[in-house]
This record gives sequence, structure tokens and C-alpha cells, in this order.
Amino acid sequence: MPTKTGFFEIKKEAIKPFTAIWISHMLVEIFLLMHPALVPVFEREFGLSDFQAGLLIAVPSLCRLIIVIPIGILADRYGPRRFIILSLLIGGLSAALLSQSSNAFILLILLCLVMISVTLYHPPGLSIISRLFPNQTERSTAIGLHGASGCIGQALGTISLGLLLVQFGWRFCYLLFAAPLLAWMFILARIRIPQFANQSNEPEKQVIDKPKSASKTALMSSGFVFLMISMGLNALANGGVSTFMTTYMTHAENLSMETASIIFGAGPLIGIVGSIAAGYVSSRLGDKLALTLIYFGQVIFLLGTIASPSMYLATFSFLMYEMFLSALWTPSTSMVASLMGKTSGGMAYSLFYFSHDTLGAISSIAAAILIENLGLISPFIFAIILLTASAFLVRLIKIH
Repeated sequence: MPTKTGFFEIKKEAIKPFTAIWISHMLVEIFLLMHPALVPVFEREFGLSDFQAGLLIAVPSLCRLIIVIPIGILADRYGPRRFIILSLLIGGLSAALLSQSSNAFILLILLCLVMISVTLYHPPGLSIISRLFPNQTERSTAIGLHGASGCIGQALGTISLGLLLVQFGWRFCYLLFAAPLLAWMFILARIRIPQFANQSNEPEKQVIDKPKSASKTALMSSGFVFLMISMGLNALANGGVSTFMTTYMTHAENLSMETASIIFGAGPLIGIVGSIAAGYVSSRLGDKLALTLIYFGQVIFLLGTIASPSMYLATFSFLMYEMFLSALWTPSTSMVASLMGKTSGGMAYSLFYFSHDTLGAISSIAAAILIENLGLISPFIFAIILLTASAFLVRLIKIH
């Protein structure tokens, strides 16, 4: 019997695995935005230029790009839970070691491992969500709640920087959150995922209900291609903004590093509202229209961030921009399942993230080049143009 919640009806047997995935997502995302927020600190402590600081963002993104498709294939073959457990292990250990890093090269290697841990989670995690909730209305709401957990994790990481940076330093913040990831890894290993686990000790296998030819056809459909291009442009736009947002706040708005980190961290916190609201809107209006409106919302408030005459209006616009940024993952990931049908396993989500990470990998370098040649505001103008193009691409997608 389904259990009634405040948002949707959920089967009783799905409550425990969904909660387990929800907590895993929150923990994995804690470190996602910490190093972009620390760009000014890294520049000062390690004597880096803007371009070198951009490499600290770009190289880990390239590592994500290399492994994202193999992860989807392997997760489909061996079961997604194994890779979520591995994600927690790598994330916890690399964060603990990162707190002891002594030079920029070691810092870069460990940041790569942190970002790899995030990549290990997402295709398997979303594959499980799409299987737990095959109905579009329920799936959109579930993905919204799932996205909210990631926002909570990001907020925990970045806000902790603002609160603890002066007294304890950035290294302590990484060490602080390493232990919860490692502890939850052992707990998750004891939780059964019904759709993917069996009673024996054989490897978990995902059941594909359509033939491989149907899966390949869906992957090559124009709708799926348009969605991947749209998300790639989104990554190119928002990656540069995210990398240099705290730099913009400290230079253009004359804020302290601590204040900028708190504001930057409040973005994911308000993104909780965006993710949950996007689930509700997507379940009512459909994923396609919801994603289009979210893109235009990003454009409006990103423009407000750089054009507002006061710091308070700029801060409000930035927070609203972050809310829409968090919200876009709900309809876009749900659209993958709608476009792919029952072929929406790890491979489909890997390709989806591959398109995002491909351009996301160069976004920080592109933004650094723009800043050096056109000024600090140029990545924001560039992002507005790309997000507008993304919105029009989404309108070309046909969902049957």
C-alpha cells in the first residue's frame, strides 16, 4: 500500500531506500562548492594567478568527464549501490587527506578525487530514483526532494567555511565532514535496495525491459541530444559564474571573504526551496515547461546580480539565481527518464552528465580568460547569453 506524504504517494518498500539515497546525496555534495568558494584563499595561500586558480576548478572537472560514462556502464552491470558506497569512501578519505595538503599540486590531486567521488554517486543515484518512481508526477517530486538533499549538503560545506574560516581555517572544514561520509558508508552497506538487490550474493543486476536496439535509438533521439546540449551550455555558463562569484563579491561589492562565503553558502541553502518547488511545478506543468521557466528565471536574476545598484539587491538577486540553478536539476533529470523510458539506467544518466561536464570542465578557464581580457563582469554577461540559448533549445524537445 502506498503511504501518503505531503507531496506524493510513496510505496512503503521505497521509503527506506529513498531515505538512504537522500542522505548519501547530502553527504557527497558537502564538498562540491567548497573549493570554488575558497578560490581567493587558495590564490593567497599558494600564490596562484586567476588562471592557475581556474585550473583548480577545471582539472577536477576533466577527471569527472573521463569517468562519468564508464561509471554508468559499470553501475548498470554490477549494481548502483556499490558505486555509491565507493563514492562515500573516496570522498571521505580524500577530504581527510586534503586537510593536510602542503602544496598546490597535492591540493589539485586531492580536489580531483573529491570531484570523482561526486561523479561516482550521480548516475547510480539517479538511476535508483528513476526506478523507484517510474511515474512522471511522482518521479519529478521525488527528484525535487532528492535535489534538496544535495542543496543541504552544499550549504553545510560552504556556510561552515564562512563560520569557521577565521578561527579554524579551511583545512579544518574538510576534516570536519570526512568522518560522517565514512561512517555512513558502513551504514549504507547494510541497507537493501529492492529494485537492484537480490537474495543471493550474486552481483546486483539491473533489469532492462527493452532490447538494446531500443536503448540505442532512445540515446540518439533528437530530444535527448537537445537536452544534453542544453545542459552543456548551462554548465559552461554557470561554471564560470560559480568559480568567480566570491571573487566578484570581494572585489566588486567590497565584501570580506567570510561574508562572501556565507552568502555563497546561502545559495545552496535557498536551493532547497528551489528543488522542492521545482518538483511540485514539474508535476503540475510538466518537466519541459518547468525547465524553460527555470532557465529564464536564472537569466533575470543573474542580470539583477550584476546590475543592482545596492549590495542588498545584488545579494537578493544572487540568492534567487541560486534557487533557480538548484531547481533546474529536477525537471532535467526527470526528462531523461521520460525520454529514455525504461532504458533510463546508469548509461543514460552518464551521457546526460557527460554533456554537462564536458563544457563544465572548461568553464572556469574560459571565465578566467574572459576576466583577464574583458574584466570581472564578462563571465556573467556570457552566462546570460548561454542560458537564454539553453531555454530555446529545451523548447525543441518533444516528449511523447
